[in-house]
Amino acid sequence: MLDLKSLRYVVVLARRMSYARAADELNISQSTLSRSIQSLEAKLGVRLFDRDRSGVSLTPHGVALVGRAASLLAEVDDIERHTLLNARGAAGSIRFGMAPMPASILLPAVMAQRFQDAPEVTNDVVIQDAEALWRLLIAGEIEFFVSTDVSIPEAPLVVRETLGLVPISLIVRCGHPLLKGGISDTVYPLLRSSVGQAPLPDDIVQRCGGLVNVISDLGVASAVAAASNAIWVSSVFAVSKEIRAGVLCELPRQGHSSLQGTRMVMCSLERRSQSVLTRTLKQAFRNRMKALIQAA
Repeated sequence: MLDLKSLRYVVVLARRMSYARAADELNISQSTLSRSIQSLEAKLGVRLFDRDRSGVSLTPHGVALVGRAASLLAEVDDIERHTLLNARGAAGSIRFGMAPMPASILLPAVMAQRFQDAPEVTNDVVIQDAEALWRLLIAGEIEFFVSTDVSIPEAPLVVRETLGLVPISLIVRCGHPLLKGGISDTVYPLLRSSVGQAPLPDDIVQRCGGLVNVISDLGVASAVAAASNAIWVSSVFAVSKEIRAGVLCELPRQGHSSLQGTRMVMCSLERRSQSVLTRTLKQAFRNRMKALIQAA
């Protein structure tokens, strides 16, 4: 059986066309390289290189071997490189879940950094509501998921880690009638990203006439809120860019009970082994949430 070291010697010698230069690149002596080539030629029963005063040249058998050996060594090197990258969490693939609000809050910054730090990692992100993500986790179809701690079924095998408290606010378009001061009897549409979100204070329920419109896609909900007089129950963390751009505003609620925040949690299976890639990505979400809370 051919060994990879001998094949590598052949490929380097064929590229350098000099025993001295090839031995120097391989960090071995010329005699070691010469003996290795002679041993391989004896094993194969063919001459791979011609050597005379003008230098070294490949025989037809050598040309045929070098082409296939170079391809094989490139594949071996690629396997080794990807194995090492996987061990460091810098390559491979991962499938995880995000609820719509956490995805809007955490994914842009975390993924931008991951694309820079680990460009060879394939990320398969499933964005669904918490109940759907819970079922995928139990079925072993995702590594973990991040959601607000609402409507997540209790299960002994699921570990919940709290990432932090997300402030919940009323978001309206800049120029909304309620921003002009005074009290209006007008009933405004209410937007939420999920029917399972925490209950609202009574004054907000009265303001929308008890009717709730659910738009799970936060990008679409943001566009609807910006184009209408709807009151959107969301988080300033999720719409910070729109607020800075003067498109959306947080509705002040002086004199009324404030909206409570909601816990952001990361859920995974208790007995499932976690790869370095999974641990690295989960830590990135922890760091991002911590940075948002400190900046608030």
